[in-house]
Order: sequence, then C-alpha cells, then structure tokens
Amino acid sequence: MKRNERLILAMGEIDEKYIKEAEVKMHTKSIVAIAAVLLIFIGCGLFLFVPYAPVTSDISAYADSSYYPLIEEIEAYRLGFMQPKYNNNFEAILGAAGDLAGGLIGGIGGLAPDYSGGDNMGSAVPESDGNGSYVESTDNQVDGVIESDLMKMTERYIFRLAYRTQKDHRTNLLRVYSIEKEDSALVAEFDIPSFDDEFKKSWHDAEMFLSEDGNTVTVVRSYTDNETNLSKVGVTSVDVSDVNDIKLRGTVSIDGSLNTSRKVDGKIMLVSEFVFNRSKLDYNNPATFVPTIDMGNGDVPIEFEDIIYPNEVGNTRYSVVTLLDEDTLTLLGASALLNFIDEVYVSAENVYITRTYVDRTESDGNEHYSNMTDIAVLNYSGDTLEKRGVVTVRGWAEDQYSFDEREGYLRVVTTTVDGVSKVQGESVSYSPKQNVSLYVFDLKDNSLAASLEDFAIEGEEATAVRFTGDTVYVCTAVKINFTDPVYFIDLSDYENITSADTGIIEGYSEHLINFGDGFALGIGREDWQYSKVEVYEQNGSEVVSVDELKFDGNYSLEYKAYLVDRENMLFGFAAEYFNGYDNPENYYYNAYVLIHFNGYE
Repeated sequence: MKRNERLILAMGEIDEKYIKEAEVKMHTKSIVAIAAVLLIFIGCGLFLFVPYAPVTSDISAYADSSYYPLIEEIEAYRLGFMQPKYNNNFEAILGAAGDLAGGLIGGIGGLAPDYSGGDNMGSAVPESDGNGSYVESTDNQVDGVIESDLMKMTERYIFRLAYRTQKDHRTNLLRVYSIEKEDSALVAEFDIPSFDDEFKKSWHDAEMFLSEDGNTVTVVRSYTDNETNLSKVGVTSVDVSDVNDIKLRGTVSIDGSLNTSRKVDGKIMLVSEFVFNRSKLDYNNPATFVPTIDMGNGDVPIEFEDIIYPNEVGNTRYSVVTLLDEDTLTLLGASALLNFIDEVYVSAENVYITRTYVDRTESDGNEHYSNMTDIAVLNYSGDTLEKRGVVTVRGWAEDQYSFDEREGYLRVVTTTVDGVSKVQGESVSYSPKQNVSLYVFDLKDNSLAASLEDFAIEGEEATAVRFTGDTVYVCTAVKINFTDPVYFIDLSDYENITSADTGIIEGYSEHLINFGDGFALGIGREDWQYSKVEVYEQNGSEVVSVDELKFDGNYSLEYKAYLVDRENMLFGFAAEYFNGYDNPENYYYNAYVLIHFNGYE
C-alpha cells in the first residue's frame, strides 16, 4: 500500500474515532439539555403552580383576656386581609397583567368603571351681676337635645368661639359680647388652653355648649397628641359666671376625632371616631385595639362589656360614645361601636349609630345583593349608657334627619338598592334597582311595626327628609336629571300609612325644614346653574309648591348655619352668587340671604 493511501486510511480511522467520540459527547449533552429543560419546567411549575400557604395564627394565649371574643373577630379580619389574593404565582402574574391592562385602559380612555377678629374690646367690662337665662339659638333637630355650635347666648351675653393667630399657630378663643341693642360690644376674651404644642400648629374645629344657668361654657375640639400622633377629642370646661374673671375648670381627653356632640339635661354626649392600626396590634395591650379615655389618670381602655361589634368585622374604625356630667366632667358612661361609623341620630333618650354594608346571597349561579344598614341603639336616659340592641333595615340613610323617634317607635327613611349579578361567560352584568322606603320599628323589641316600601319613582334616592310629629316630608330625585317629587307621608296610623306628592317638578332639595303652620321649606338645586328656596304645603291628596326663589349661585349645606325663625317666617343662609363673566377676577361674591315668607309668597 502506498504511503499516501496509508495516510488517507489512517486519517479516515481518526475521523471515525472522533466522530464516535463526538456522537457520545453529543448524546450526553442532549441528555443534560433535556434534563435541564425538565428541571426548568419543574422549577417553573414549582414557581408558578405550587399553591400559596394560607396565613394562620394562634391566639389561644389570650383566651383568658376579657376582650378575647373581640380579639377573635379582629384576628379573623386581620388574617382575611393578609390572605394571598391569588392561589399561586401563575394567577398572581395574570392578575398583575390584568390590573396593568385595566389601569392603562382606564387611564387612556376613562373606560374602566369603579364599582366598588381684633383684640381690642369695644367697651369697658361691666360689673358682673349674673348672665341671665339661657336662650336657644340653634335650630336643633330634637327639642331639648342641644347641638353644639360656634355661638351660644343668654339674655345678657353672646358667647362666641373664635381663633387667635400668633405667628405660626392658632389658638381657640372665647369672646363675650353684651346684648344692648345699638350699644352691644365685645366685653371679654379668654384664651382656651391648648392640650399640647401640636394643637397650636394645626387648624382644628371646635364647638361649644352653654349651661342652662349661663355660667359654664364647655368647648369640644379635636387635636393631635404630640407623643403618639393620634387624633384626640379634648373637652374643656370654662367658668364664665363672672365675665370679668373667666376661669378654667377642667379637661378630659378621649381617643378619636370628633364626629358630633349633644347636651341633654346637664349631660354632654360626644361621638368620636377612633381608628386602630392593625400592623401594631398587641393583644396583651388593649389600648392598641380598643379606644381609651383619659379622665386625668392616664389612658384607660373601654371595658369589653361596653363594646358593640358585628359578626364579621369589616374595618378598624370605632364610633366612641362618651357621656359626661356637664358640671364636673365626670364620666357617666362610655361605649365603643366597632364598624358603626356612618350616621348618628340622637333622640331625647337614645343615640342611634349606623353601619352600612352589602348583603350577598347566591342562587341559580347568580349573586343577589342588597344594601343594608344596622342601627345600634344606646339608651342614655339613666345615669349611664345602656345597650338596647341593633335594628336592621334595607337601604342606607342620607343623614341624621332621615331618623326620628316618637312614642317608643323609630322611624327611618332609606334609599334602597337591590340587584342581581349575572355571570355570562367571562363577563358579569349588574341590574341594580334603586328606590326609597320608610320603616317603623317598635323599640320594645326592635321589631318591624310598619313600612312603606319603594314608594318613589324607580331609580330615585332620598335627597332630603324632615319628620314633624306624625308626618314626614321626603324629597326624592335622580340628581343628574334635576327632577324631584316631594312626598308628604301621614304616620298617624301605622296600619294605614298614606302619602301625597307634588308629582315631578324641577330641581331637588338637599334640606327640608319644618317652617311651621303646615309648611315645609326646601333649599336645593334648580339645575346646574341655579339654586332655589321653595315652600311646600300639603293640600288634600297632593303636595303643592306655594312659591319659590331662584338665584344664580351656591348655598351653604351646613344646617346649623341657617337662621330658621318660624315665629316671624324668616329663613337666612350664606350664599355664593355668580357675579358675571365681566368680572374675571371675581366671578363669585359672598352674601347672606334673608328670606321672608308671608304664607303666600
């Protein structure tokens, strides 16, 4: 064999050897690659589809706590809030992508709906010889149940809350004016002490009461605790029996921000809202989840037996009801209502506080839902607060004027919303029905005694309600359409409730006011541009509009700012008038409007 042939043959043998080695290596790499791919798939599966573990906790260590039933409910809410939103990472990624897409759609096209004064005194301070008897100046919802205000008066003096501005802070100031016709003047001032430095740095609302003998001013205000940065309600008692020598009497501090307050028969009732931080819960320390009251001996949590809460806790907000003696600021009673944070109505004997929610049930693959309201009842007619149970009603109440207690019965007007959520493939359709209803409950056992359901036009809501004795006026409307029937409902016989109405008229009222002699006065909107004041009267089987006054502008919605003088048929309110487009620097101007009604116009 020639040398060249042998060389070629040897090279061929070498190639076959390397080819076989290469085939073995390639086979090995393939196995490794397949294994790697399988591992990746397994890893992705583990990452994407292994279910999230539910968040659990053990609170048995607190079983001996008097608050344990409440702790169980709060912990169930906390755990529910902490549970994973999705079952695994795959669902989480899809959910995040959907949220991002929805956000982009909503952001770009708007298509994503969401269902869910001076310091100088005008005259010398007179010699004190008593302040005279108390004179009521606030149009209270319930006779004898005094609502706090910025001004109170006796026969001789007007007491008014104001602010004094000094450099970088404001302080509350009590001013006293004499009532001497054209010689009336500012006769005294008193700086109300702040609770801490933090209060001085912020604007805080404050209102006041005046005792029946005119000798004690009680100031109620919100402030921020400087150490904890939590909202507080401060109560300050001031001795004004001698306007020449006004003195501080005492203070009380309560958790939360002020909602509303009342004074009845020498007792001050405060309703505040307290929110606890679920991330800082310490069940060994009730003050981290229960409101406290400081009567001068430090913060003391409200006792468990004085706490009201629903079967399923839905948020971390309480309404705190505190009852104090007006003269001494002694604590008479306190109650905390978890999740009851909506409307507050106070009668001569009871305080009612509501919580609204949606009741959902499933049938035939569809979800049926109804707006509901729980009304907690606390009696304060004795020496303390007493729980009287919870009343449940369809719908939601517009405001405190939607409630009325009379002769052992609670009457309430609500806007009801009921509907069905139907699942059709990947889409959900909603079919809500809205209307207005009236319910009457017997307070002996909180049972339903009578009702007038869905008496309005379909789709309307209650925009204003006013009870007077055995009657109630109700304005209903679809606000965007500016049309409103006003209903007059006779409640003298609960077995035969009758009603009359105006029929559809222009606009709607946001306050209805008993104006005496069978008249009701409404203030509200005529349309997008005009506001109106209108007087209504029940006349046989119908309600008639006696007269109206329209004006181009807006009006105050603060009811306590209205002047309501039924004896002289006067109604006064603050308004913002449109000044015309010829005044670009001042399109609107402020005014006070005084209206007289003579029975006809």
